[in-house]
Amino acid sequence: MTEPLIGVGVPVWRGAAFVVETLQSILDQQRVRFKVVVSIDGADAESERACRPFASDPRVRIIMQPRRLGWVRNTAAALAAACDGAEFVCVQPHDDWIEPDYLEVLLDAVRNCPQTAVAFCDLVTFGALHGIPPQDSVTGTPVQRQLTLLGRHYNAPAFRGLTRASALARVPPISGNQQGDFACDTVWMARLARTGELMRVPRALYHKRYHAGSAHAAWSVWPAERKIAAWTQHCLDMLAEALIVTLDPDDRWLLIEAARRRLVLADGDLGPYAAEIRAMPSWHRFRMRARFEAGASGRSDIGPLARTTHERLLSTAGRAIEALGRGVRVIAPPPFTP
Repeated sequence: MTEPLIGVGVPVWRGAAFVVETLQSILDQQRVRFKVVVSIDGADAESERACRPFASDPRVRIIMQPRRLGWVRNTAAALAAACDGAEFVCVQPHDDWIEPDYLEVLLDAVRNCPQTAVAFCDLVTFGALHGIPPQDSVTGTPVQRQLTLLGRHYNAPAFRGLTRASALARVPPISGNQQGDFACDTVWMARLARTGELMRVPRALYHKRYHAGSAHAAWSVWPAERKIAAWTQHCLDMLAEALIVTLDPDDRWLLIEAARRRLVLADGDLGPYAAEIRAMPSWHRFRMRARFEAGASGRSDIGPLARTTHERLLSTAGRAIEALGRGVRVIAPPPFTP
């Protein structure tokens, strides 16, 4: 039986210093059938020169984008091209590298679990940051998966995992935002989690390089006001993806509350700005929450959260009045105070 084809999309921008190591690690993959699509973003002659020797390999295709797309749109372009004829796909940023059995291990995991949309492994960071960011599987019902993502996940190893092409076809591609495309990879994982589970393979097979030229490095030096705006936007985007999975009022209430808790880091130190958000004075945190509520009320893909809250409180009050008419004592939950 012919092994399934894996498409590997490699978005490149100013990657001449790292991309050779990245591409070689892909071509060194063992016991799998794959193709590689390199998408060089705009007029980047140095990256083109670094990639050109790999064009002699029949498994490699190099695309020169005629104009600068940015990392998000270039990633979407690389994945779209990699999907052509492939059953599974993954994205491989130009500054990372993978172990020789990376694709083999993830392929074995994902194709034996039809409920899995993405299989990912542990991610080892190196360069300016060392460690293995923890990331558990995302399982359960669609609502449970979104609650898990809202409550416990920020780092996105699954962004680099092996994804079913059929899952990609069911959702819009990765998209950007007006805050420097902050954390778009995490939001995209919430989007993919609408199609199936994200399964962790507990092996460290992926190596992520942190360096001064990366997008993450730029996010870390933003002024405090922009960091708060970016985190608020991120929480709104995560909530928008989550609310798509259900119309049930109680489920939507749970998702909205989870997004509010994510905003103020009520359940842990999510994201790169945890220390700064926790150190904010109370009035500054109140303003951040007010921005979140106002932003949600103004977005058609989320809808006015105040109305959802109001309707639930009215429902609770109605049940209480009805029960009191029957002589039953009811203790209603206190309203949420933004």
